[in-house]
Amino acid sequence: SITDSSCTGRHACYNSSVGVISGQSCDGESSCKKVLAQSITDSSCIGEIACLGSEIDDVISGKSCDKRLSCFYVYAKSITDSSCIGEQACRSLVSYYGETPNVSSGSCVGYRACYYAGFYGVLGPSISASCKGDDSCYVAGYTGSVGDLVDSCDSDSACKDMGFYGSVGNVMNGCNGDGTCENVAVGGDQSVSAIVDCCNAPDGFCAGVESNDGLVAADPTCKAGVNLADTLALIEEESESDTSPFTEKQLCYGKTAVENTVASLSKGHSTAAVRYGVNKAFDDLGCDDKSDSEICEILQL
Repeated sequence: SITDSSCTGRHACYNSSVGVISGQSCDGESSCKKVLAQSITDSSCIGEIACLGSEIDDVISGKSCDKRLSCFYVYAKSITDSSCIGEQACRSLVSYYGETPNVSSGSCVGYRACYYAGFYGVLGPSISASCKGDDSCYVAGYTGSVGDLVDSCDSDSACKDMGFYGSVGNVMNGCNGDGTCENVAVGGDQSVSAIVDCCNAPDGFCAGVESNDGLVAADPTCKAGVNLADTLALIEEESESDTSPFTEKQLCYGKTAVENTVASLSKGHSTAAVRYGVNKAFDDLGCDDKSDSEICEILQL
């Protein structure tokens, strides 16, 4: 093992085969380049392209591998605890001998931090609270696959072209920002399983967003600035209005259908179930003859 601030300087641990790198060791440009190690912890391997092409049997953690391209083309089972930070820090992060790496707890953060993640391989089963920054998940899943994204890929253009000639799992509570969902999984064999509570940015941010079977296009949360919470608020307003075009029964049944749909989203049910709930609310409210209603416009899929 390498510990206690050892091996500092450019190429300090280059092409080494070691156990654990810890204790702020291997500090410098390319310091851990092409290293074979069990784990990298405790703010070790700091510097540009510090861990380039390394193979890590277990975990990169403890704010390690910090700077531009620090984890470029790294193989690791897990990246966690605010590690791999910097421009294109986790570029081309892929599977490790059949293992599918998880990224969590504020890791892989920076401009294009997860650019080409899953490139010709697999990233996931999950990315949680990570991969954040402008263009952070741009072209993620290119000809490969990315698992579920939870609270991740947030900032301008973060999810643009994600799933390009590849696939992405469920995207939940992420992908919010200027232009962030443009051309997600568009065309060919690309797919995204579902987009939930995402893409809720101002006008135009879902332009070109569709999955191979229309799931994303049918997801009511993938609309410019609109979500189901807005629908419930509008139904409440109509319930208190003396000039509402809806009957009391329609509003009651419609509200129940929307609430059930919100519950389906929170439980991670399939987008088909969500689509069913939205369509039911549309029918219960009698929206076929109320096309100018804001509620019906939201629910129109």
